[in-house]
Amino acid sequence: MAPKKRDNQPGQEIVPQISIKSVPIEVADKMQTIANTEGVSYNELYNVAFVKFIEAYEKANGKVKIKPKGKGLENI
Repeated sequence: MAPKKRDNQPGQEIVPQISIKSVPIEVADKMQTIANTEGVSYNELYNVAFVKFIEAYEKANGKVKIKPKGKGLENI
């Protein structure tokens, strides 16, 4: 079955999907339990965890600078 197309609202940012392949089962189980206990989705909980990790990292090491993406082979 083909994946469903998402209808993006005007002004909504398209976020790349991230696949996490090696999360220890204990961590995944605890994250799922916390999500269920707090009544939030598993993905929402992971997003919060990523944001908190980045905030802690930047506090200790300074802002993370995102490298600009190239324009590919447009000008050839």
